[in-house]
Amino acid sequence: MLSIFAALSELEREQTLQRQREGIAIAKSQGKYKGRQPLPIDWIKFGQLYEQWKSGAITAVWFQKEMGLRANTFYRRLREYESIHK
Repeated sequence: MLSIFAALSELEREQTLQRQREGIAIAKSQGKYKGRQPLPIDWIKFGQLYEQWKSGAITAVWFQKEMGLRANTFYRRLREYESIHK
């Protein structure tokens, strides 16, 4: 009995995901779906903190908190900054 409910639930979830994919594809074709906008970054402040971080004066965690970034965003922005300024 439980396996039947599990199978129905899985089928319903697959159908929901399929309808969602179709809806996103339609919205993209109409130009309405653009995804999440990137957070604006104060690159001047980032550059100042970057120099402090590189010299060992501050930690990466403090740097992240000061900029208001999560770890994954912080390291992505770090790669961007280093590719531009190196």
